[in-house]
Amino acid sequence: MKSRTAPVLVVAGGNHVTVLVDAAEVGSEFDQIEVLAGPGGGPPAHQHEFVEWFHVLEGEIQLCGERDGAIVPTVLLREGETAVVDSWEWHATRNESGRPARFLATGRPGRMTGYFAEAGVPVSDESTAPDREPPGPAALTDIAARYGIRFWGGA
Repeated sequence: MKSRTAPVLVVAGGNHVTVLVDAAEVGSEFDQIEVLAGPGGGPPAHQHEFVEWFHVLEGEIQLCGERDGAIVPTVLLREGETAVVDSWEWHATRNESGRPARFLATGRPGRMTGYFAEAGVPVSDESTAPDREPPGPAALTDIAARYGIRFWGGA
């Protein structure tokens, strides 16, 4: 196995995403990223065709889901805790704490690393700010569709 430097990207919502397992490396069976979410960080609500597993390494993240036509907090995940989001389930992750949170996200089948490669802004490391604002959901519709992802538009 060849060694590689893990790409780091900044995405909509302000998270730094480090690609740990690129779907292309494992025949798209799965992929895995490590996310550093600053206070207030998190992606817009979305759904996708792949199942996603979350595991909190540091801090806490608020997992949100759709209830009665709105995206609302559903589960607070703390360090060491895990949750699974099924395919096509509306969800978002938010760091509502006052300190950074770090978590793993694993997708099966692997689709998210391709999306992040197109939608993220590359940076040298997770402490570096991007040189431009990452595109938001309105600019990402076509990219997201290629990876089986849809952004929330409300009920």
